[in-house]
Amino acid sequence: MKLHQQKNKLSTDIIAFSVFILLIPVSALAQRSQHSTHVTAPARVVKPAHVVKPARVVTPARVVTPVRVVAPVHVVTPVRVVTPVRRVPIAFHPAPYPYRYHPYAPYHWRATWHPIGYLMTALTTAAIVITVKNNQYHYDDGVYYTKESNGYKAVPAPIGATISELPKGYASVNVSGANYYYYGGTYYAKESNKYKVVSAPAGAIVSHLPEGAEEKTISGQKYMIYDNVYYQPISKDGQNSYVVVQGK
Repeated sequence: MKLHQQKNKLSTDIIAFSVFILLIPVSALAQRSQHSTHVTAPARVVKPAHVVKPARVVTPARVVTPVRVVAPVHVVTPVRVVTPVRRVPIAFHPAPYPYRYHPYAPYHWRATWHPIGYLMTALTTAAIVITVKNNQYHYDDGVYYTKESNGYKAVPAPIGATISELPKGYASVNVSGANYYYYGGTYYAKESNKYKVVSAPAGAIVSHLPEGAEEKTISGQKYMIYDNVYYQPISKDGQNSYVVVQGK
């Protein structure tokens, strides 16, 4: 009987253990179920905010004021109206001898004579000072000079200048009964006891013209001009000469 009780007790223990075993999954399931019923709501997926790209700041274009194109003004150069020069025929004094051309040969009086424009570094001790109309000249043996920075320059004889003695080599010229004296292209007239430089008298005939004379053709004839005096070439007594047809 004791054995039977032990068997029953064993059976009971086995059954109890079996039930325990069976209950463990159920309990675990219940706990799992209990835990699973607390479902954590999934996190709310927040859509990323719409990132607005900053507006592209566009630098305003530089407004360039268009250059006003001005049409070039057509400058019309005024036509220079040249008034024709009225050529007045030169009133020449009638020559006592007919025109006869002969080549011009410059004449030198003496070694001490120099043509207009000649420059001297120094004058001789015989040179004198002559004042004519507040202008000062230096006279030396038939030639008149003005003082320059680099010497003395030969110039035309000033009208009105007077000298006490004629230069050697002068020639006497008679014009309508009046006596003149000619030397180096200069004419003198006697005044008291002196000789005065005068304008070339029309009609005066001379054999020579000094260096510096120029030839000019007028009305088909050739004339010589020296110190603004016009000379017509002629032949007098078979000798080539010149006659004053217009004085200065």
